[in-house]
Amino acid sequence: MTQPPAAPAARPVLLVSSDLLFRSRVDDVARRLGLELRVARSPEQLERHLANGLDPALAIVDLECDTLDPASAIGRLRGAPWGPALRIVGYAGHTNENAIRAGRAAGATAVLARSAFVAQLPALLDRVVADEQRRGGATAPEPAP
Repeated sequence: MTQPPAAPAARPVLLVSSDLLFRSRVDDVARRLGLELRVARSPEQLERHLANGLDPALAIVDLECDTLDPASAIGRLRGAPWGPALRIVGYAGHTNENAIRAGRAAGATAVLARSAFVAQLPALLDRVVADEQRRGGATAPEPAP
């Protein structure tokens, strides 16, 4: 008897940020939901991910990242073959109006204040899991012990 083909793995979530504490927070939620997190802390790392065929289910961009230009990173993601359809969520401190405006102008799908992003992170990644399941790229995560 032949086995049915395995469902393809869920596409990873891409985090563009140099903030290790925030990376840990995003990674914890992603792992709990069975998602893989890829991180780009520099333009070179972003280019390496893209050159290796990265096709993320979601991109999260720290609009206050100081190791790369967030607007350029968003533009680079939008320029990928799958870029126009990619959901890109940017976040910045609520008082950093310049970063918020730049994220929107660069093409982020949504731009949130950092506190709102933290509050919405579980729901945002739940949506990724649901979207990946609909496209046949993920299975339901195992319940936490």
